[in-house]
Amino acid sequence: MNTPKTIFLIVLFMVGITLTGAAFSAESEKEFGKIMKMKEKELTSRAKEALRKKYPEENWEQYKFPKYVYTSDAVQAGYKIAVKVPDLLAKFPCYCFCEEMGHKNLAYCFLEKGVAGGKLDDHASTCNICFTQAMRAFLWNELGATDQEMLKAMKEIYDK
Repeated sequence: MNTPKTIFLIVLFMVGITLTGAAFSAESEKEFGKIMKMKEKELTSRAKEALRKKYPEENWEQYKFPKYVYTSDAVQAGYKIAVKVPDLLAKFPCYCFCEEMGHKNLAYCFLEKGVAGGKLDDHASTCNICFTQAMRAFLWNELGATDQEMLKAMKEIYDK
């Protein structure tokens, strides 16, 4: 085994990984910032597209969403996110002060007692904080953002 050549190849490989990661990270960071500043209309459009891409064959009818889920595209996107990734939403507090209603995290705003597979909670259907927070979490998660990065951004946006 040629040790200098092996070391050179390992170093080259590590540099390649670092540069690739740095480029992806910078692009992702820029996109993360865009999502952070998006208004509801653009956020909804992006979330709907991301849901279509991630779940192209999903039969949404199987969830038997109540009528209040169909009040707007934003509400609908929020509930679709909640039934597909409830554990993601459960990682974050909701910033609409719904803890007085017994909500322990963002998943509770969409799902009764925050539990998937059961009844839905109608609270998020009338709360733009809840459904925009869910859409941001979903889009950021798709970018590969960490829970800490998402939480920090949510605090900056909603904790005023």
